[in-house]
Amino acid sequence: MADVGRAGARARRAVAVLVPAVVCVAAFGYGLPKLASYHGVLGTFRALTSGWAVVVLAAAAVNLLANWVFIAAAIPGLPLRRAAAVNLASTAVANTVPAGGAVSVGVSWRMLSSWGLSRRSFAVYTGVTGVWSTLAKLATPAVVVLVLAGTGRLTSGNGAVATLCLGAAICAGAFIAGVAVVRRSLRDEHTAHAVGRGAQRWADRVFRLARRTAPTTIAAVVVRFRDDSVELLRARSGRLTLASIGNDLGWLLVFQTCLLACGVPQSQVPWSRCLAGFALARVLSAVPVTPGGVGVIELGLTAYLAVGLDPAGAARVTAAVLLARALTYVLPIPLGAVAYAGWRLRRAGARSEMTVAEGAGAES
Repeated sequence: MADVGRAGARARRAVAVLVPAVVCVAAFGYGLPKLASYHGVLGTFRALTSGWAVVVLAAAAVNLLANWVFIAAAIPGLPLRRAAAVNLASTAVANTVPAGGAVSVGVSWRMLSSWGLSRRSFAVYTGVTGVWSTLAKLATPAVVVLVLAGTGRLTSGNGAVATLCLGAAICAGAFIAGVAVVRRSLRDEHTAHAVGRGAQRWADRVFRLARRTAPTTIAAVVVRFRDDSVELLRARSGRLTLASIGNDLGWLLVFQTCLLACGVPQSQVPWSRCLAGFALARVLSAVPVTPGGVGVIELGLTAYLAVGLDPAGAARVTAAVLLARALTYVLPIPLGAVAYAGWRLRRAGARSEMTVAEGAGAES
C-alpha cells in the first residue's frame, strides 16, 4: 500500500509539471505564432525607443510599489522595504514552482517570522490578504463590464466579449457569495463558534483515521482568528481596499503603457478594449492551469486584442502583451531571488554577530 501511495504521489507531481509545460509549449510554440510572427514581434522590440523604455519601467515600478503597499497595509508596523522583500521573494517562488502558491506562503512565513511576526499575526495576515485579493480578482471583471456598458463601449456579436460577459457574471456571483460569507462570519460570533466546532469534529475524524489524538484547541483557534481578523479589518479595511484597487490599476497602467510604447495607437486598441482585455486576463488567471496563468493569459489576451488587425498591427499587439507580462510576471523572479538572497545573508550575519557576542560574554 505504501508503494502504491508513493507511486500515486509521483504521478501527481509528474502531472503537475507536465500539464503546465504542455500548455506553455502549445501557447508559445503554436498559438501565438498563428496570431503574429515572432520576427515582427522582435522588430517591434528593436524599434522601442529609450524614452518609452524608461516610461515602461516606471510603470512597472509603480505596479510593484502597489503590491508592497498592500502587504504593508495588512501588517501594522511592517516597513515598506521589508514588505517589498517578502512580496518579491514569495512572488518569485509562486511564478516558477508548480503549486508555488503554497510554497510562497512558507517563504513569506520564514522571512516575516525572522522579523518578529508571530504565528497568530501571520495567520491573520495570510487569511485576510488572501480573501481580499480573491474578492478583488472576482470583482474586477464585473466592474469593467459595467464601465464599458455605461460608456457604450461594450460591443455585441463578438465571441471574446461574450466570453468576458459570461466570465464576469460567474465572477460576480462568486464575489457576492464570498462577501456574504465573509460578512456573516465576521459579524456573527455564533457562526464563528459553529465553524470552529465543525473544524474540530473534522480534525477529530482525520486524526482518528491516523490513530492519533487531534488537538483540542482547533475550535478556539478558529474563534480567535475571527476576532483578530475583525480587529485588523476595523483598523485597516479601508487601506486594504484602496491597496487592492491600486494593484489592479498598477497592472492596467503597465499594460496600457506597453501598448503605446509598442506603437499600438488608440485607433486600433482604444482604452475600452484595453480595459476589457485586462478583465479578460483576470478571468483567465482564475483558471490555475499554469503558474500565474503563463501561456494562457498571453494567448487569450493577444487573440482578443489582435482580432481584425493586419499582420503588422498583430505583431505590435503581441509584443505589447509579451512586454507587459515580462514586466509583471518575469521581472519579479530575478528581483525576488536577489531579495531572498539578501535576507539570507543579513540573517546569517546577524547570527554570526550573536554567536560572537555570546562567546565574548562567556569569556568574560
